[in-house]
Amino acid sequence: MITVETVDKLIASSRPKPGLVRGISLAMLGLAIFLGALLINPDLLEWSGSLGMFFMQIIVIALVAAIIWSATRQRRLAGVLLDSFEAVQLKQWDRAQNALVKLLRYPIRQPQVRAESLLALAALAEARHLYEASQRIYESLLEESNADPIQIHTAQVALAAVMLRTGQITDAVDLVDRLARQELPEPLRAQVELLSLFREVTMGQAEAGVDRAQQRRELFRNHLSTRAGYGYGLLAAAFDRAGQPQSAEKYWHDATMLVRPQDLLERFSELAPIAEKYHAAEYAI
Repeated sequence: MITVETVDKLIASSRPKPGLVRGISLAMLGLAIFLGALLINPDLLEWSGSLGMFFMQIIVIALVAAIIWSATRQRRLAGVLLDSFEAVQLKQWDRAQNALVKLLRYPIRQPQVRAESLLALAALAEARHLYEASQRIYESLLEESNADPIQIHTAQVALAAVMLRTGQITDAVDLVDRLARQELPEPLRAQVELLSLFREVTMGQAEAGVDRAQQRRELFRNHLSTRAGYGYGLLAAAFDRAGQPQSAEKYWHDATMLVRPQDLLERFSELAPIAEKYHAAEYAI
């Protein structure tokens, strides 16, 4: 189980240690410097002849072994990383947890790789409705600000959604409004509009969802791929609350053409009344 304490430990253990070089990198640098000095001035050795050459060969072998060890470790980490991301995409949460915990137990030097791994862990926590743990991850990423702009944006959107789910309405609304005021490319704008629609449905502001339904539908369809189904499901809820059942039924049908009803309800439990009231499409993509 992913607890807040587990998350705190993994955030700390995955944080790169300070300093330019550490561990194997330091050893490789030292060996390389020593080998270079010997090549320039063989007299540095107190002995000469075959023993000196043997010693130099040992240094070369040690340096090559260190390089091979480092490359092998990087390949192993890359394999764990790919396995964890694949498991998250397939919603194989136990497999994802095992891979991510294994990965985040050790320092990850590349900021983007570490941020993506933590975002995957947060997605896992959300899928299991462990919102306090996922919020801790998003807040940590935003405080550190070492991720790339897309990852920072993803963390902001996800944090606002978690705050809405956990009743932190004032903070959530402030964050959503800040995101809505930003000049964003349309793919990122689509994510913000999905978040804004979720806020409106959560807070009973059906009119706002209905008024911008067509604009949002276009954004979702053009930029969210099959995830547009989540947007259509929320639009169905908005139209239902606005007393427009025909439009609600149409949007629910479109939603369930892209996403299975159980997946819609797993992400947005607020759609449960809609699932009971309207028929789903017979076959989802």
